[in-house]
Amino acid sequence: MVTEQTYYWVFFLIFLLTGMCAGSFMNVVIYRLPRMLFSADGETQISLAWPPSHCPVCRSRIKFYDNIPVISWLVLRGKCRCCRSRIPAVYPLTEVVPGLWFAGVYLCLAGSVNTLLTFSGAAGLLPPLTLFCLLYCITVIDFRHYLIPDVLSIGLLWAGMVFSVCDLLPEAPFQSVAGCVLAYALIRGVQRGYHAVRGYEGLGGGDAKLFAAAAVWVGVAQVPWLILFSAVAGGMLYGIRRFYQRCIL
Repeated sequence: MVTEQTYYWVFFLIFLLTGMCAGSFMNVVIYRLPRMLFSADGETQISLAWPPSHCPVCRSRIKFYDNIPVISWLVLRGKCRCCRSRIPAVYPLTEVVPGLWFAGVYLCLAGSVNTLLTFSGAAGLLPPLTLFCLLYCITVIDFRHYLIPDVLSIGLLWAGMVFSVCDLLPEAPFQSVAGCVLAYALIRGVQRGYHAVRGYEGLGGGDAKLFAAAAVWVGVAQVPWLILFSAVAGGMLYGIRRFYQRCIL
């Protein structure tokens, strides 16, 4: 007889695999979106859907059975099937991490299978899953290219607003909007003040938009803590980037 406990772990496996598949798509976003933004006129235009997945070295198309999250990388031993060029370990890592996050959110928030099968129970899982995926892509792209794509920041903002209106966030819509306006005004003020004193920008143009989007999720009362957390996280990211660059150079 199939028990509720069995269903509980079946759903755990479903969330784990779904997260890994989401991570596979996040790999596409992280790799292609900056190239879409940086592509010049006359170059071959790419999108998230076209051309199909291919090896960047030999340009051979990746077969569907070589595109299975994590498993294909392990079977191929981290190398392209055609040219044997190395496939960086960051690709399976970006599949494993969301998989673990999805599974962890399920374990922490689902409670039981009966809760998950209700609309409110299932919908309650969407905010942390969406927030993680968007912030992960933004963080990796910013780390690699010093770029925060507007499409991701705006997507983060509108996702937060939709969840707030649907009562899936603790913050009321007014608090989310007020937090968005306050965070944007503060960061833009810092940018202009720094430029007036030093003569150049101290923060990138996308930082104010990202702060505004993040403030939608936490509300106006938490904006000071958001700025403090972001400063600490930014300092850590800067240190990791410098260490990474020194190791390569």
